[in-house]
Amino acid sequence: MSTLKDVADRSGVTITTVSRMLNNRGYISAKTKKTIQQAMKELNYQPNEFARSLSKKNSTFIGLIVPSASNMFFSKIIDCTERHAQENGYKLLLCTSNHEEKKEIEYFNMLRANKVAGIILASHTGFLDAQIPDDASVISFDHTVSAKIPTICSDNYQGGIIAAQYLIKRGCRKLAHISGSAKLNSFANLRYTGFKDVCEKEGIPHIVVDASEELFISMKYEGTINSLLDNNPETDGIFASNDIIAAKVITACKKRNIRVPEQMKVIGYDDIDLCTLFTPSITTIHQPIEEICSQAVKNVILFCENKIVPTNITLPVTLIERESTK
Repeated sequence: MSTLKDVADRSGVTITTVSRMLNNRGYISAKTKKTIQQAMKELNYQPNEFARSLSKKNSTFIGLIVPSASNMFFSKIIDCTERHAQENGYKLLLCTSNHEEKKEIEYFNMLRANKVAGIILASHTGFLDAQIPDDASVISFDHTVSAKIPTICSDNYQGGIIAAQYLIKRGCRKLAHISGSAKLNSFANLRYTGFKDVCEKEGIPHIVVDASEELFISMKYEGTINSLLDNNPETDGIFASNDIIAAKVITACKKRNIRVPEQMKVIGYDDIDLCTLFTPSITTIHQPIEEICSQAVKNVILFCENKIVPTNITLPVTLIERESTK
């Protein structure tokens, strides 16, 4: 692999001159620039962008910490964030923590040490809360780190309300909610609060089943779902806290000859691509992932420009009706 010294030797200039050109510092004649660029091309030299970021005031890297890259929801978060970062002239550094405290802390410290422009934190464990200074360039998704760290989320409470109201409207009389892990400090838990408030107001019997953090990573919800169906055979409507759980519910119902939507109506949350690929297609609460990621990147840029960053942004959700409730 070619080095900076190789480029300097081929160009007939000093290493300092090559470095100044790469970092756009000081005057370099057009002739010298052309000579250096030709040498770089001939040697297939790739500048070390990390090193360049460390030497500059402003980095061109944004860090993203997610709990999983295999989960379809976070795959979409990764894809959207990378695209919006690229459109704004930044590159994405992806870290997957698998909900492990050591990994989250190590990744956070690595990103800070490399002076990234900002960090988008999509993990809800709370492991990092005490590690993050109030003036850090951090944007948190669906989780409050502190009063001074900006948070972006969808209107989870309203999503729970919409789901419960719709199931009742469709004739359901015994409802269940399969939540994400209630132990996580996440705004997503407000989905159950909204769901519960509607059920209590309308006098509709309801239960909640809590899915653990381990199930969130493995996505193996079958045991939890089968237990719910075994112990509550009269349930006729299920609101799942994500679309993956909703798909697993439909699969479990098929194995039990419970017809969806005739005997069981199912609503998910997120509106990932799985909803339209599955049979029956999944009714869900759409949260605007595209807008969430776009706003997260914009907030990082505001940090870089020393502008005021909104402390909390809540984006609206909508019901997407499909076959699993019709």
